[in-house]
Amino acid sequence: MPGPYRLGMMLNCKEVSRLVSRRQDELLPFGARFRMRLHLLLCDACRAFERQTALLREAMHRYRE
Repeated sequence: MPGPYRLGMMLNCKEVSRLVSRRQDELLPFGARFRMRLHLLLCDACRAFERQTALLREAMHRYRE
């Protein structure tokens, strides 16, 4: 099965950004989480995207209150 769920090849930034966003709403399979974490260890831009996504989510939760 191709895509982020198989262990093997590294994910690209586009795939990681999709997974970071999906992770906000659902539990990802182990293979996808593992490959995403590996990519995040190596990619400054995707780590920044992950931080920004978390900040936006937190701001939305505070806005609702």
